[in-house]
Amino acid sequence: MDKLCFYSGSADVCAGRGVHEYVKDVSNYRELNKIKHWRKILSNFYVSPFLYENKEWNTVEHAFQSKKIALQSMEKADWFHKHSGHAIGQGDGFIARKNRKIMILSPENLERWDFMKKDILEKILLAKFSQDKLCKKTLISTLDAELWHSVHSDPVRQFELENVRTYFKNQRWIFS
Repeated sequence: MDKLCFYSGSADVCAGRGVHEYVKDVSNYRELNKIKHWRKILSNFYVSPFLYENKEWNTVEHAFQSKKIALQSMEKADWFHKHSGHAIGQGDGFIARKNRKIMILSPENLERWDFMKKDILEKILLAKFSQDKLCKKTLISTLDAELWHSVHSDPVRQFELENVRTYFKNQRWIFS
């Protein structure tokens, strides 16, 4: 099985040449390799404004952190959307990540979050990748490769992103 790795600071190299990657046949990824910085596009930090739950978000990270914080404080959760008037909502994914602990979840809410976060992430990813043609094309062009997020720790497989890709493939999305 082919394995592609990405993170927000990934080098712009061909599929199979990234750190921890393996591809059996590089020619299968011709379309993907035509997309400049395709690994960054797959990242939750990639700025590509999209609508989710009637609000606009700069990145997946913004929407994800907002949903978590909303378990404790709706007021602070609203800071993360693009039109909130708050600097967090105007920033990039790194700003959203940096502010992920402006509210510490109670033990009960942390348990709730652990139960729901994968489903929420998948819905947010679906919103981003369905609304931006380049993002959608990039994701579909990863074919059936395993998708792994890697920064400084061991790579983590991104099943939610793979599920969104499968959804698109089953819907026979077109790039036009």
